[in-house]
Amino acid sequence: MNRKLRSFLRRRGATPDEIARAERAGRLPLLAVDRQLMPGEPRYTFAEACRRASFDVETARRLWRALGFPDAPPDERLFRDNDVETIIIMRRQIESTVVPVGENYEQLVQIVRVVAGSLAKIAEVESDALASAVRERRQQGVPDEEIAMQLTDSLDWSRLSRLIDYALRLQLRASARRKLIASDPEAIGAEDLTVGFVDLVGYTALSQELEPEELGALVSRFEELAYDTVAERGGRVVKTIGDEVMFVTADHADAARIALRLTERSAVDALLPEARAGVASGSVLAQEGDYYGPVVNLASRLVELARPGSVLASSELHASLTDDPAFTWQRLRSRRIRDIGRVEIWALERAEQHVPEP
Repeated sequence: MNRKLRSFLRRRGATPDEIARAERAGRLPLLAVDRQLMPGEPRYTFAEACRRASFDVETARRLWRALGFPDAPPDERLFRDNDVETIIIMRRQIESTVVPVGENYEQLVQIVRVVAGSLAKIAEVESDALASAVRERRQQGVPDEEIAMQLTDSLDWSRLSRLIDYALRLQLRASARRKLIASDPEAIGAEDLTVGFVDLVGYTALSQELEPEELGALVSRFEELAYDTVAERGGRVVKTIGDEVMFVTADHADAARIALRLTERSAVDALLPEARAGVASGSVLAQEGDYYGPVVNLASRLVELARPGSVLASSELHASLTDDPAFTWQRLRSRRIRDIGRVEIWALERAEQHVPEP
């Protein structure tokens, strides 16, 4: 084996037996990635790591489960010095934070669960890229030990963690600004926003006709279009669910332009079917990165009622934009919507003198 690779693995805590087993089993790339991400020799059981960090074992176990992992076997030494250091950081954060965690750490567990869910998505994307790179190099006849060395060189965790740290700081600053300027401190979870839903027409039928690769390309294209269009107007994509995207903005006119632009762009995109949209504005409850309340429910129902290529809006959004010359409106018959009641519905269109942006 390449001496440089062996030296790297030994420095990162791999034993000679581990290295030999990985080489025989054709798993050197896996061992290299494992040791690059989690260096050090496993020395402690879960309980021992918690005791060394002066952290309650049961609380740590709840947080571990919130991360999405099953309980570690009680007698197996799976944890390293780095794990102990991280538990210590967690303890100090709890001791110093101004954010209440509650007697039973319920709020902390909730935060960990949300963060873990988001990071799991990042991990899936990164691991897909790693697995694809390994497959391609093996098909090219590149030896495993060379692949392993390439992985250790390319997987620069310090660089990746800095990018994640930067993105999180930006998102946290933007979210905190929105919420901390609320006029009523007692209602800090409530925000006045416009909520939009946009989905692709006929997606269910398409999903049965297209090959998995084609369907994946279609969804990726729609997500790319949605994120670009929403960001251009200062909005935020809350989530994507297959053929549907949910977004929010603080500016009513920007929300209208986003909905119109997404339907227009989908109509001329060679890969996508037509899209339709529903938008509603008012007070929503922000929690765990998502939004709740009648306004959200109304926007979701409106997109279900919209025809291909059209945008339906609530009466509140119409009232706030009725004097804006960029839009034209058509009043539709009122509808009774489940769990909301009878509501007025408006069809939103771009005024003829206002040409769509490229």
